[in-house]
Amino acid sequence: MFHRFTAHPSVQAFELSPPDFLARHFDASNKTRPPVPKYLATGAIVFDRPVPSPNGPRPTSDRPPRVLLIQRAPHDSMPLKWETPGGGCDDDDPSVLYACARELKEEAGLKAVSVGPVIACTTKVTSKTNGGPEDGQPEWGERMGGQFFLTRRGNLVCKFYFAVQVPEEAASQVVVDPNEHVAFVWATEEEVRNKKTDGENGIQLDFTHREQFEVILEAFKIWKDI
Repeated sequence: MFHRFTAHPSVQAFELSPPDFLARHFDASNKTRPPVPKYLATGAIVFDRPVPSPNGPRPTSDRPPRVLLIQRAPHDSMPLKWETPGGGCDDDDPSVLYACARELKEEAGLKAVSVGPVIACTTKVTSKTNGGPEDGQPEWGERMGGQFFLTRRGNLVCKFYFAVQVPEEAASQVVVDPNEHVAFVWATEEEVRNKKTDGENGIQLDFTHREQFEVILEAFKIWKDI
């Protein structure tokens, strides 16, 4: 049996199974926006310190939070680029949140303690290709914070990113699957912005895509603003 985790109150909509979520939140008869994705995916934004609670105590340490990044395997698509843990939802996942926790366990060896809130993908898409939004119109996923993209085979995917809390000792317990990823780092906001870790032998952080980079920065903003 998969381990249990708690869910942030704001992510109740994602406690449905992937097929039920698609049926509930995407209207196949609507010919405008948003279209029905063929697949759902999730991403886990994991900090080495818990996201502060609005009514809870403020962090006692001055050390800046760090986010978990993993590097894709050289034989995979987007070889050696950096991303957060995540992947596609399976139809038999009990919920979208479960899929997020499952992918985190599979890709980084970490157990989710709490999942949520959603970290909205704020990038605006202005492409007319492949039936996408018209010029000047917001991205399809703006309504729920998701990121829409097409796979190499032309299938539409909607990906949701969640802040995920893990045990405090998790920073030293990351284990990546060598078939999918070859390295990991815990990076500060400054390092993410600079796309390079500090130090004499700093690691260049070449992200998988612009949306991945920007959603990580959005997560840091939420962490600081709460």
